[in-house]
Amino acid sequence: MKAPVFEKRPFARIHSILTSQGFTKIGWNQSIKYRVKLRDCSTESIYWLEIPVDQYPQEPNQAKLGKPSLLGEERIPQSIREATASKLYEIADYLKSPMEEKESHSLNQTDHNGSMAQNEEEIKRLGKEMESM
Repeated sequence: MKAPVFEKRPFARIHSILTSQGFTKIGWNQSIKYRVKLRDCSTESIYWLEIPVDQYPQEPNQAKLGKPSLLGEERIPQSIREATASKLYEIADYLKSPMEEKESHSLNQTDHNGSMAQNEEEIKRLGKEMESM
């Protein structure tokens, strides 16, 4: 399986990204892996994508993703291989994006109330836009 190249990052960031992508941490200390279940809808077969995380003894807060492996009881279908590749590239994109930019962006945002419009004036404006459409 061809995997994107991963660089050294803070372990907390790696953990956060992987768990937000549905991975579960297995193992401890020097033998840490993250695992996610993939299901083939056509055969109902289950496959496991595992990614080892290598920590640095001299820098315990730093880590790097190792070579991923795809495990299953039978031949792994192309659709599962493609889903795995997509997931790995998505993780790589998250790891490559600068943390500072996201943090400063979230600090500059105003609080949102969870709706499309933030106040009554905006509701009226959106209503007029929708009416004209």
